[in-house]
Amino acid sequence: MIKNYEVLNEKVYIKILENGLKVVVVPKPGYKKTFAIFGTKYGSLINRFVPYGEKEYLDVPLGISHFLEHKMFEMPDGDDASDLFAKLGLESNAATNYLMTAYFFTGTSRIQEGIELLLDFVQTPYFTEESVLKEQGIIAQELKMYLDDPVDALHLGLMNNLFRAYPLRYDVGGTLESIMKITPDYLNKCYETFYHPSNMTLIIIGDTDLIMGTKIDSVHSLLQLIQNNQNKKQFKKTLDLRKSIPIEDEIINKSTGYAKMDISMPKVAVGVKLPFEKYQKNEPMMMELKMKILLEATIGPTTDAYQEMIDLELINGSIYYDVYTDGFCGFIKIQANTNKPKLFINYIREKLLSLNKINLEEEVFNRFKKSVLGNFLRALNNLDFIGYSYLEYAFKESDLFDAIELFSKLQINDLKQLEKYFQADSISDYTILPKKTLFSKI
Repeated sequence: MIKNYEVLNEKVYIKILENGLKVVVVPKPGYKKTFAIFGTKYGSLINRFVPYGEKEYLDVPLGISHFLEHKMFEMPDGDDASDLFAKLGLESNAATNYLMTAYFFTGTSRIQEGIELLLDFVQTPYFTEESVLKEQGIIAQELKMYLDDPVDALHLGLMNNLFRAYPLRYDVGGTLESIMKITPDYLNKCYETFYHPSNMTLIIIGDTDLIMGTKIDSVHSLLQLIQNNQNKKQFKKTLDLRKSIPIEDEIINKSTGYAKMDISMPKVAVGVKLPFEKYQKNEPMMMELKMKILLEATIGPTTDAYQEMIDLELINGSIYYDVYTDGFCGFIKIQANTNKPKLFINYIREKLLSLNKINLEEEVFNRFKKSVLGNFLRALNNLDFIGYSYLEYAFKESDLFDAIELFSKLQINDLKQLEKYFQADSISDYTILPKKTLFSKI
């Protein structure tokens, strides 16, 4: 299948292989660099599922998807896949988030070999008691580092406040206790269930003529390279995945919270819980973009509110916000460094609650719509962004390249749909304070 996006002048080739693997090729004529990403729709959200070939639900330790990501680089012959990529002159990495696990590489030459290696190492699981024990020590150190990082602690504190049971309340890496419960058997069950080709997508972005060394039907040649690789391997038949994820309403777990760490200035985050919804195609993506328009117009750096926060010394420097939905639940997070955390919290809460009746002027809406759209278009010049975002949105039943056309049709009245999220019972805050601070006096 070929999809043409005339507004972006993009052409995307999509093919579903016999084993169920979805392959996406985005040709970029004239680009020297290639980005390839191979991902599974399996992240830290899924901790309860029916393993492949079994009938009963299994509860697995928190953080196992991230643990599995680490273990995949270790190959049966003792090689490390990242070292093999480096020998090819390619940069490789991997990432696990709430929704997915992805393995990727980038480079300017020997791309065919890189694609073969990417497919081979991800499709060659190897777990032993000894290697799992060693990895537990490595990830434990990683988790301790995150626990000591005030930015990570701030995020996790806010997520614990917002969600009662939904897995967004847990660190993607799990806990020090949970990772010690991970075994090769658990890893094998997770791998066999979620790393089946039918639950995975491979995306390649670059100059296909350069990749394949031919200007004659290079996309077809690239797809054939992938097909040949898959034909050499045997896969179990596709089964329907059965997984269980808690459903939550808009009511938060806690309205406020704080911790003390070795920092010089308080860090504060205020969040809005986005409850469970049944989204249609492209709705998760558009939800994020619409929310970004609203936040830019409410507290963005060109607003009166932002200048007022500066004048009142409610923020020190900039203010940061994030909008996230995994296709089920989500959150809005606004954070800043401030010497007046209580006043900042009250100010942001007031601004958020005011959005339950949105009264933007048309001119203001169009200005911030153009701003968000401009940032989005600039990001599309980055192959890494295209590849990672295309994959993540695809797993949210959204199409990255549809965003521009849908966004251009957005009207001010479309923001009215967002008013229902801004309720007092859906807002929480969390603060990281310097250890010697008396919180009641700030």
